[in-house]
Formats: sequence, structure tokens, C-alpha cells
Amino acid sequence: MNKIIQEIIEKVKAEIENNIIKTLEGDMNLDRMVDSVGNMVNNIGLDTLSAIVGELNKHIKEAPERKGKYYVQRNNDKRSLVTRFGLLEFERTYYKNNKENKYVYILDKMLGIEKYEKVEANLKGEILDKASEVSYEKAARYSSPVALTRETVKKIIRENGKIDNLELKIGKKKEVKTIYIEADEDHVAMQNGSNKEMKLIYVYDNKKEENKSRTKLENLRYFTGEMTPEDLWTEVATYIDEAYDLDKVQNIYIAGDEASWIKTGLSIINKSKYVLDHYHLSKYIKIITAHLGSLENPIDIDKPLWKALRRGRKKQALELINFAIEETPSKTKVESMKKAKRYISNNWEGIENLYKDNYSCSAEGHISHILSTRLSSRPMGWSKVGLDEMARMRAYKGSGGDIKEYYRKQRIEKNKEKRILELDQKVLKIIKNNYKAIEPDKMIEMPYTTRTDGQWLKNMLKVSGI
Repeated sequence: MNKIIQEIIEKVKAEIENNIIKTLEGDMNLDRMVDSVGNMVNNIGLDTLSAIVGELNKHIKEAPERKGKYYVQRNNDKRSLVTRFGLLEFERTYYKNNKENKYVYILDKMLGIEKYEKVEANLKGEILDKASEVSYEKAARYSSPVALTRETVKKIIRENGKIDNLELKIGKKKEVKTIYIEADEDHVAMQNGSNKEMKLIYVYDNKKEENKSRTKLENLRYFTGEMTPEDLWTEVATYIDEAYDLDKVQNIYIAGDEASWIKTGLSIINKSKYVLDHYHLSKYIKIITAHLGSLENPIDIDKPLWKALRRGRKKQALELINFAIEETPSKTKVESMKKAKRYISNNWEGIENLYKDNYSCSAEGHISHILSTRLSSRPMGWSKVGLDEMARMRAYKGSGGDIKEYYRKQRIEKNKEKRILELDQKVLKIIKNNYKAIEPDKMIEMPYTTRTDGQWLKNMLKVSGI
């Protein structure tokens, strides 16, 4: 142990001296210095881990409890794991439990390392978190100095599985007057050349203006995944029932376009009412009005049509649309305008609720932030399983979840078992006392300018005029 501490201190000392000298000589700048120190830190990290693992293996082998049950079958079996510092290589002892006729690496069990595992768990969590934001290749490159393949990242995501929309803990029931539910979908390219809709629903209970260009949605929760609309809305209903005192709630809005899967929520969420979001309404109004100014006899119904919509005058709005249709000579445009008219007529209740309650929906922005940015904005094709897992990861993270902690928790639950080797407290006390006796600061002195061995630095500073 003393030897490894000595070596680590020597490395730090040499790194400091080397960087100071090279900088003063003009051969080093901060960029290169950061790389150099980073490499040193990684090497020290590996040395430290190796020392800890080696000490643990030694203590296991020497433990009286081990000798009574597990017998040495083989020494110095090699193993390697990719860590955030690089490739950790170490040796451990293979034991046989004669009573149960089983073989085991006690050190692996103690460290929580699974059989055939090539990447350590903490790094897996880091890779998962990064993979939710960037490509598999970049997630691997940003997480470890050791080259990892896209397939390795994919396997880590498969191991993590799909995160339940109701995974995050719900605190005390909130008392609010209004609950807002907004929904939309992203169209994602699949590996087989088809496109698939990935649905997104989010719930919040208040809007807080942080500045002129940004509004924060409070108590925001996202729901997504490969499931039927009924199952997705049932999860939303379960969350609302557990998170809110519904006796105090006066309004529950469900906002989105006219998609049938969105309106399914009206039959599952009690006392909810539909709101047609402004984005989709504007899109259909443009279909009706965009070309009218370029007609041979231009007309302008834009302002009166919006006025009729805002005031809930359905008859007047439809009359204005009919007039625009009659004045349009193009049969193709007329067909599009008639479809837009049907859309407005079929969603009139949603339009009335939009303006009656001064509702503002931002579903498009959330689709972009949670789904599109990772799933459809880049030229890629997803598998059904991969799409489901990635969408859920992003929804979980967007709801305030910590992906690294989630992975760690799942791993602990999966590997929860009684320790196969319990060391006696007396043995532990002896080990603790031995380590407390080590005083690394007395092993070596760093070269400061106030000491004799720091004369080289004082002379260098004088020569450079500093």
C-alpha cells in the first residue's frame, strides 16, 4: 500500500514540475496542460483502483471466515473492465465452496461485478445518460478514453430496459385549481423504411414566466412509450389521481390536435375538456387564407375570420370560409380548403375552450425538446425496442429523473442478495487501524520555493523575470 501511495505522489509531483517548466520555456499552454493533467488523473485513477482491488483480494484470502468455507481453487485469474479512467486490469482468486460444490470469485461478488461484464456499472450509467442526448458513438467517446463500439452502447441500453412512466416518486398530493394536459406525436423513421408515431403526453399545473422569452411549466411530468392510447392515458390518469387532490381541481384541460388518440383521453380523464391547440388551428387557417391575396380579385378575410373564432361565432366563421371557397378557382385548393373547413367545424368545442379560457398550448416545442431532437432530427432508423427505450429515457430525464441513479437502483435491486462473506468485526477493526497508521504526507515532500529542494523553481523565476 505504501508503495502505490508513493508512486501516486511521485506522478503528481512530476506532472506539476513538468508543466511549470514547459510553460516557462514556452512549450506548454493551458489547452495542452489540461490534456496532460487529464491523462495523469486517469492513470492515477487506474493505479488507485488497482491498489484497492488488490488489497481487497488479499484480505478476502486471509480472512478466517473464508478459510472455513471457501477453498482456493486458483490464484491470479486475470480480469479487465473498462472504466471512466480507462482499462482496469486486475487479478483475483477463484474459490470452491466444497459444501455446495460451487465455484465463485468472491472479489467479483463483493464488488458487484457481473459475470462476463466488460464495462463497469458506474460508466454504464454515464453512457446511458449521454446516449439519451447524443448518438451511441458519441456517448461512448465522451464517457471513456477506451474505444467502445456502438453495439456496446446498444447492449447497455437493452440491459437498462424500458423505464416506466410512473417510476418517479410522487410526493404529497397537491391542491391546485387547474391541471393542464397536452399531447402530440413525433414521426420517427424506422429501420425497415417505415415511419412510426411516438406519442407524448405531458402534465403540469401552472405556468411561471421566467423572462420575456421563457415560460416554465411547474410540476411537469412526461408520458410516452410503445403502447395503446388507452394504456398511455390510463397511466396519465393514475399519475393525476396519485399526485393531486382531485376534489380541489376545478378544470382539467386536454390540449392537442384532433387526433383520435388524443381525444381518447377525454373518456379516461374524468371531468376533462378538450382544447384545440393554436398551432394546428393556425395551420388550417393558413390553408384557407394564404392564397387569397394573390387572386385576380384579391380578398382578405383573415382578420374577420380570427375575430369570429375568438368570439365563438361559428356560423359567421363558416360563412367567411364558404365565401373564400367560392372565390377560389383552383379545384385542388378548394379541396384543401373544404378539408380545413371540416377540421374547424369538427373541433369547434376545442376552439371555444381555447379562447374562452385564454388557453396557450406549447406541445410542438415539447415534442421537439423531448422526442424530435434525439429521435427524428438526424438521419437514422430505429428498431421498435430501441425507439421505445430511448423515448422513455428522455421522458424520464425531462420529468426530473436521474438516469444514472435509475440504472444504479435497478442494478442493486437485481443483484440484491446476502453477502457470501461477512468479515468479523475484530478483523475489520485491525484492517482499519492498519490503514489509519499510513501517513502519505510524510513519505515525500513537494518542491516549493520556500524549501531547499525548490531552488530550481526560484532560479527559473529569476531568469524569466517573474
